[in-house]
Amino acid sequence: MAFLQRLREGLFALLCVVLAACSAPHLTASWRDPGYSSAPLGKVMVLGISQSDANRRLFEDSFSAALREAGVDAQISYPLLPESGPVELARIREALAKAGADGVLVTRLINVEQRIEVTPGTGIGPVSQGFYGWYGAAWAALPPSVETYKVLTLESTLWDMQTGRVIWSGTSDTLEVSDIAKFSRELAKVLITRMRVDRVL
Repeated sequence: MAFLQRLREGLFALLCVVLAACSAPHLTASWRDPGYSSAPLGKVMVLGISQSDANRRLFEDSFSAALREAGVDAQISYPLLPESGPVELARIREALAKAGADGVLVTRLINVEQRIEVTPGTGIGPVSQGFYGWYGAAWAALPPSVETYKVLTLESTLWDMQTGRVIWSGTSDTLEVSDIAKFSRELAKVLITRMRVDRVL
């Protein structure tokens, strides 16, 4: 019984570690245009695609700040494109020209996956010590625990607006987030590190 109890506690602890690791955004895949040979982009406009205007603003503010801290000239889009929902292409062209941006980094949510983790219970096996043995085992025996959580998959795409081509894209996973600003800063650090390695920023 003691072994089963320790095993269950160990499995639960491992699940907590896994969920904690997933809570921070991590890059699952990235691609760089193999034909891109220009210098890194000089000024990048950050554009978030979200049904929530507040989340979009929080995302763009935090992500742009992280880019500037990394030495990249970054421009938030919402002061120039305050519209909710899809923006007319002519308005985007106008905003890019006004900002003097030669690149656009667009991030959007592409998938939400519901996941379930089950930690097995211990149960009560044969007890040979009468009532007292059974009583101790009854306290040690626990039912299975069920953990339900959502994993969000985001796509970030960097466009070279001089050519109108995608030069870099990446997908990242994270647990459902409540602090958009904190998440945006963490995501920015992950993406900037990779884009610097790929020499597009």
